[in-house]
Formats: sequence, structure tokens, C-alpha cells
Amino acid sequence: MKRIQDVLLAELHSLVSALGSKGGLMSPSVYDTAQVLLTLPPAEGGWPAVEWLLSQQHPDGGWGDPAMPLHRDIPTLAAVLALREYGRRQGTRAAIQEGVSFLRKQAALWASMARDDLPVGGEIVLPSLLNQLDAAGEMHIPRRPYGKLLEFGERKRQSVAKLPKVQGMPWNHVWEITGTEPEPWLIDGSGGLSHSPAATAAWVKAASGRPELEETAQRARGYLANAERACEMGIPGVTSTIYPFDRYEQLFSLYALQIAGVLKDPRLEGVVMPIVQELATALGPKGIAMSDHFLQDGDDTAAAVMLLHEFGYPVDLSVLYRFQNDNHFVAYAGELHPSPTVTARCIHALRVMGQDVAPFQRFLLDRQDADGRWTVDKWNRSWLYTTGHAAIALIGSPHVEALREAVEAVLVCQNRDGGWGTNGPSNLTETAYAVLMLAYLERQGFSHQGIPLALDRAFAWMLQNYRPFARPDTKVKCWIAKELYRVDRIDTLFELAAMLMLDQRKSRERGA
Repeated sequence: MKRIQDVLLAELHSLVSALGSKGGLMSPSVYDTAQVLLTLPPAEGGWPAVEWLLSQQHPDGGWGDPAMPLHRDIPTLAAVLALREYGRRQGTRAAIQEGVSFLRKQAALWASMARDDLPVGGEIVLPSLLNQLDAAGEMHIPRRPYGKLLEFGERKRQSVAKLPKVQGMPWNHVWEITGTEPEPWLIDGSGGLSHSPAATAAWVKAASGRPELEETAQRARGYLANAERACEMGIPGVTSTIYPFDRYEQLFSLYALQIAGVLKDPRLEGVVMPIVQELATALGPKGIAMSDHFLQDGDDTAAAVMLLHEFGYPVDLSVLYRFQNDNHFVAYAGELHPSPTVTARCIHALRVMGQDVAPFQRFLLDRQDADGRWTVDKWNRSWLYTTGHAAIALIGSPHVEALREAVEAVLVCQNRDGGWGTNGPSNLTETAYAVLMLAYLERQGFSHQGIPLALDRAFAWMLQNYRPFARPDTKVKCWIAKELYRVDRIDTLFELAAMLMLDQRKSRERGA
């Protein structure tokens, strides 16, 4: 039987060599699939995608991952609206009625909405979908509980109105809601509109019957076909919520290897170095984006700066300071609630390059919960992900007590089986988030008597539950867009990097 290290390295080698291929690999999206069905049904017919949508409905009548209740309204509304076009079957009608009932029950939750507890673009998308539901005559949902959301949406519209209009800008990711005129400049080099299948399908529909736009529309149709292939479902119309995202996939995956301390493992050099060289070319004076056709962002840029510095490439730090906003960093200009993990990754990059990061660490400390955790982030739902990034950003600072509280919060939440899971049973992805944080702090000299045993228990659980080359449909969704999604290569790299690191740690202990 092969040693576990050989198995892990084989899968790592295969996975790293695939990073960025097909524009990235992502779980299928209920919301975008529903919007495509509604605006631009597949030429082969919509019923296969309808059957897939129906299969995604939960017993409570809603769609979307129950891990985050407020993130379920958008996919549920979109599914209900799309299924109305296919309501001839009794089963479809029943699904619609159950979906509407779910939404009516959900409405009260929005009265206590926190500004940070929103899907991406939710303040714009959700009110519009509610209006569409009213117009469809299915059921009126009172707007009083949505007061905070509506107010926030208006502020967001005013904020983005001041931004320059360029290709690949995040604001146009909701063009299916805000757009009217299908201007050809909106379609970027990927063939899509701001990396959104839903927005691109809406643009193609708006461009129909316009001969002068036909060539651009054909490029957009090609984009939609590519976005379908990126979720590997093989069902016409079933698509991802973002496409392409090849740079994001490459950067965050290599970052996982970096914090695990295995990035420079000579056995991975043959697949890692070509990506590093590619990213060195892709990083420009404005930073780097999730693909070469989107607006540059602070999160990907921080990961790129740190990675290239690690391999000895000269990096001008002004490219990262472009994203500074007073005492924190942003992903994109115009954000109304910044992400702690973006600031944390920027701190990490700046710290390893010898910069003063004390003011930015204070920003993180101000957002630490009383129990030691960081629980809110706009890009990832798992507090283990957010807490891990914040802790890594604070290492080496005088804030030892804050670090200790974070470590103890993670340790006390370890399940009896040895894994972690913030919503339900232990899962490999969130266990990897916790393991990478604890082991990174340990390697940096942070001492806590609970860490060694916690890592040993976690390794035993991970080995017991590891299935090489397993399909992603059994795995959790932690990333936030218009709905929760999984970037399978990134999350699997976190899992594999954590296990390889733990195996090497065991080997060192045996040799000591």
C-alpha cells in the first residue's frame, strides 16, 4: 500500500497542473441557471435544466445552502421565476408554491439583517426579484422587513454611480438586474459581461434582433457555453455563478500551499513554477484580477505579491497600496463594507516584505468578537477561514492575547471526532482552514499546549475521511457570491496542503 504522502503528492501534482484550466472549476449555480433559463433557454430545450433545478430544492421549499439563511432568498426567487415558464407539470407547480411559501416565511429574518450578512450584489438583486414576483402575481411579500436592505441598496447605487465605467467592473456583475441597453463595449475579452453568466445571458437577449450586435452576441454565446463546461455538469443551461476565474484559482491555491509550508516542496516544483512564471507576467502596475479580463482587486494582488516575493521576483509594493483605504484594504473601490480577510492577506504580504503593518492590524483587532473569533466576511461564510487569516496577519505583533483568544476559540470548537464544521458535522474544507491556522502559528513560534493534540486528532480524522480524487458534490460550499458556491480546486488544495503538512509534521516528530 502506498504511503499517504505519495497519494497526497500524486493528487496535488494532478490538481496543481490543472489550475486555471477551463477558466476554473466551480460548483453549479441555482441563481445563474435560473436566470439563463428565464432569459436565454438552451437551444436543446430547457427541461434538463429544469429537472436539475427541481433536484436542488430543499425539503423546506427553498433553494440555496441552509448554512446561511439570508443567502437563500436570491436563488429561491430566481428558481421560482424561472420555473413559472415550465409550470405545465403538476410537480413544477408544487415546487413553485413551496418556494413562495418559503420566501414568505423568510421575510421576517430580514428585519434584523446586518449590513455584512449579504450575498454579493444582494442589495440590488433581491429587491428587483421581489418586484418581479409581485408582477408575476404569485404572492405579494410585504416590504417592511426589507427596510434596511432597500436603504443599503440605494446607498450602493449612489456609490457606484461615481465609479468609471470600464469593462469587467464588478458593478456590472448584476447587469441582468440593472442593464437595459446592450452596448457592445460591455462584453470583455472573455466574451462575457463582467464574468456573470446571468448578466451575459440578459445582454444576449437584449441584443436579439440587432444585426450590428450579432458578432458580439455570438462571442457571448460562446462564453456561456464555456461557463457551462466550467461546472462539469454536462446539462445544457446549468452554469456557474462566476466565469472565468483562472487567476483567482491559481493564486488562492498556491496561497494554501504557502501557508502550509509546502509551496517549495521540490516534488511539486515542476507544476508550481510554470504557474508562478505565468502570474509574474500577469501582475501589472494596477495589480491582478480573478482573470485577465476583470478589474484588478486587492485580494488577488496581495496573494500575487506574496507569492512572487517568495520566489525572488522584484515587486513594487505601490501595486498593493493602491487598495489601501485609510486603515484597511479593499478588494474594489466603492465597497461599503470591507472584508477582514482582504486586509489580513494584505497585512501578511506586507509583513513578510518588512513593512509596518501595525495600523492595519488595529483594523482587524477592532473586528474581533468577544469570544476571540472573527465571524463576518463578505467573501467566505466560514468563521474558521476568517479567523485563520486574521490570526496569520497578527503573528509577530504585540497582540499575543488576541492571538491566544483566537486559538482557544478554534480549539474549543473542534468536534469530538477531531474535525471542524461551522454548520453541521465535520468537513474536510473547514478542518483544513483550522489546521492551517494552528500549524502556521506553531511554526512561527506561537505556543499553546492545546495545539499539538488538536492537530494530531485532526490528522487522524482527515485521513479517515480522505477520498482521493473525490467528486465535489459531497463537499461544503463556503464562498460567497450571489449564492454560496464551492471552488473545488482551491478548497481541495487547502485540504491536501493541510494533510501533506500534517504528514510531514508527523515525520519530523518521529525523526526527532
